[in-house]
Amino acid sequence: MKILDRYVITSVLKTSLGSLAVCAFLLLAVGLFGSMDDYLNNSVPFSTVMTLAVLDLPEYLMMAASVSFLFGTTFFFSQLEGNNEMIMLLNAGLSYARICRPVIIMGILVTALFSIFCETVMIDASVAHDRLSSMLFGQTSTQDSSDVTLADVEGRYLVNAAWFSETDSMLYDVNVAELEEGRVVRRLSARYASWDNDEGCWTFNDGRLYELVDGQWSSRLFSSYEYPLVSIQPQLFTDQSRNISTMERSDARAYLERVKALDRDVWATAQTEYYSRLSAPLPVLVLTLIALLMNYRFKKNVFLFSIIQSLATAVVYYVVQMVAVIAAEQAIIAPILSVILPVVTVLALSLLIRLIGAMHG
Repeated sequence: MKILDRYVITSVLKTSLGSLAVCAFLLLAVGLFGSMDDYLNNSVPFSTVMTLAVLDLPEYLMMAASVSFLFGTTFFFSQLEGNNEMIMLLNAGLSYARICRPVIIMGILVTALFSIFCETVMIDASVAHDRLSSMLFGQTSTQDSSDVTLADVEGRYLVNAAWFSETDSMLYDVNVAELEEGRVVRRLSARYASWDNDEGCWTFNDGRLYELVDGQWSSRLFSSYEYPLVSIQPQLFTDQSRNISTMERSDARAYLERVKALDRDVWATAQTEYYSRLSAPLPVLVLTLIALLMNYRFKKNVFLFSIIQSLATAVVYYVVQMVAVIAAEQAIIAPILSVILPVVTVLALSLLIRLIGAMHG
């Protein structure tokens, strides 16, 4: 059985990885040609162009992965049927499920690897690409924010800053209002504030503090004031905080909790984007399962009809996914259903196609 498992995995993996390399190269070439005018007009050095291409490559690999493994699996099983090898294996006492088992295990492992790849290499490369592109084409930073206001998820305080600089993690012209039972009990205004990593809070500088004591307001000037209550992390002040696809997971979860308490409509969109990010590698496994559930009992042109059948079902998956994402972002369905519905739909459709093929085979 080890020989069979090794043969199945090697055959599928070899074709899939070859397809992945070709598809990623084609996507890279299209991306380079599409940006050629920008590179020429801004006199971008060749080394920088290659750097941008390398930073684009992880995203292209992720885009091509699912279709590549669909092709590799479909090609292998169509060849088993076309060359009558499947009949030999079945006559040897092996079930179809037993033949598919190593491919399913391989699909789960590959999906897990791509999940790690997405959360590390791809996100870092995407952020680096955006920053380098912004520098080349006239913007100083994609992360700086102006006139930004954030609230504590528990409703304890509000923070407003005229400007946030991502480069040095500084807030400028900043105001803080501390609340108790809906009333302002303390207000702080400072010229700037810096983030203290060790204490996990902001230190405000060159400002004035107003406090409500026994029903009377008092104020005092300060040169430096550490405010432990204000613990909103700097990442949440950046424009990146609105881009769930590139945030750290912990920051993304904190951002979602904050938004959920403030605006349910914005939360629905952000939560759907977060689930889309987490499920980005899932099509690799789903399309592999589609290929396994397809009917390969064609009398002629087995590979041609098999690949058409698999691709058609894959198109259904992406269409259902698109509709489900739109519905989830508009709060028509729960965000988690944007991941579940496409998977359930295409697996049921693939199983139905296989059953129909078996009945007429």
